[in-house]
Amino acid sequence: MPKISEQRLQQRWWASGDTPVRTDSRVAYLVDGRTAMLMMCLHFIKASKYIYLANWGITPGMELVRGSDRVAGPDGSPAQQALLEHRREEGLSEADIAFWRTHPLSVQAVLGYAVSKGVEVKVLLWASPELFSHYDPQAAHDQLTEAGVTCLLDDSSHGILHHPAESLHQKISVVDGTHAFVGGVDPLIEKGGEFDRWDTPKHFFSSLLRRTHDGHSPHPWHDAHSLIEGPAAGDVELNFRQRWNDLAQRRELKADLMVPEHPLASPLPSPSIVQVARTIPQHTYNFTPRGGIQGIAQLYANALHNIERFVYLENQYLWLRAFTGLDIALAGFDSTDMELNLRELSAALKKGASMAIILPDHPNVGRAFTDAALTRLRTDAPQAVAEGRLHAFTLATCTEENGKQHHRPIYVHAKVGVVDDIWATVGSANLNNRGMRDDAEMNVATLDPNMAHGLRLMLQGEHLDLIAEYDLFAVSRLLGQQQQSARERDQALRIQAMLEDKLGDPIVAMRLMHERAWENFQRYKNNQPLIGHLLPYLTGEEAQKQGLNFREEHGWIEEP
Repeated sequence: MPKISEQRLQQRWWASGDTPVRTDSRVAYLVDGRTAMLMMCLHFIKASKYIYLANWGITPGMELVRGSDRVAGPDGSPAQQALLEHRREEGLSEADIAFWRTHPLSVQAVLGYAVSKGVEVKVLLWASPELFSHYDPQAAHDQLTEAGVTCLLDDSSHGILHHPAESLHQKISVVDGTHAFVGGVDPLIEKGGEFDRWDTPKHFFSSLLRRTHDGHSPHPWHDAHSLIEGPAAGDVELNFRQRWNDLAQRRELKADLMVPEHPLASPLPSPSIVQVARTIPQHTYNFTPRGGIQGIAQLYANALHNIERFVYLENQYLWLRAFTGLDIALAGFDSTDMELNLRELSAALKKGASMAIILPDHPNVGRAFTDAALTRLRTDAPQAVAEGRLHAFTLATCTEENGKQHHRPIYVHAKVGVVDDIWATVGSANLNNRGMRDDAEMNVATLDPNMAHGLRLMLQGEHLDLIAEYDLFAVSRLLGQQQQSARERDQALRIQAMLEDKLGDPIVAMRLMHERAWENFQRYKNNQPLIGHLLPYLTGEEAQKQGLNFREEHGWIEEP
């Protein structure tokens, strides 16, 4: 595992002019919705003072904890008793355990339970315009209000001065000022049930735990989130307080609805250097400087400039052109932030570095935008392509029915960056104009070889099907210095050693991913089951040359 030299410590990694760089906070990276929502639920139930959420969207009836995580067996059975004892070890009181056993663990029920204990619960929901509506903001507001939650619909992105497709895209939670969640996971099932954020690392073709009311199984969903402890959690709370109070003042709400400033959490011993960064568009809130806040753009530009050996990325998009509501790659204008990011990636590739990126085959918009940016990288760094140092992948799952394999793309929603196994970021910001400048976003970054290296191993281990679901969670808790039993810790150490043996060298790991992706491509064409989830990301032109049924809005994996 690499160590950080003094020279690398002195490089420019951090965003300036907003939140501080901290050496007294911890971050745990959480892979996929099952793990992220379980941790959120536990902390919401344990809350004693306040819970603040700000989300792109919330489905109040969505269950945060499902299956064996909630019920391991009949009441009184050894399996269920062991599960409940584990929950006690995680800090749940007997009253909390009684609630766990007798109520659905939906967003609405869990937050309502917190309110019943005297916990202050405030929620900011993006008041998405009907044109871009992915959920019903008013219905969500009303259901949360019924549970005793104080909820505001945030319309700060509306108006003629705003980017035409601007959204309030942060997915953040704060609990008691000591813990915060930041990442890509909204507690949301989009309208029609097609995109349920709760999913497991196995990303099954269909799952009884993800059934919609009409019996449909939504697309599998890959994501990443983080848990922040210590003073850096206060930086997430600062963001919530500024947004909430700005909106409350604009609406002239009562003074007792304002969020007060709380003391920062106590410092924690930590090997990580941590920074919470955000994107806040200009004209959206009164607390921003002129021009808005582009902390996440600074983080990415600095980190990509510092690439020496490799970069590993997962993202929903990779756009050079700015999206203005028209899904046409030649429309609009270049994003200056993404122009810089692509230039830094090209420069690193020209110097001999390697790059791997995981992308969705069927993004909701902008498939041609991503194809154009990837083509630009390949054109700028042809030697990297020739030497096999520029890799683009996508993810899929399959099932057999009547002797035939059926395939579905896995929606890649994670926003992850790892540079040289020393720097990593997870958040809500996509690699496009919106994530860098035109939407409200939040990321957290760490400079810590153990964390960056471990995050890469977890993600690659999942995609290559090298690691069981619960083991992935155990490794995450180990890396994030979370409480574990001796047995769980020993198992996590064994799994970590196995992943280190197979994937420890990032270049070897990328080569293994490349081989598996193209092996799976042959299996896809030969009606054979996939091994793991990796497939090559093919541009529309490449897919058509392969004779595949490519459709702009569906990619090439989705069956007609």
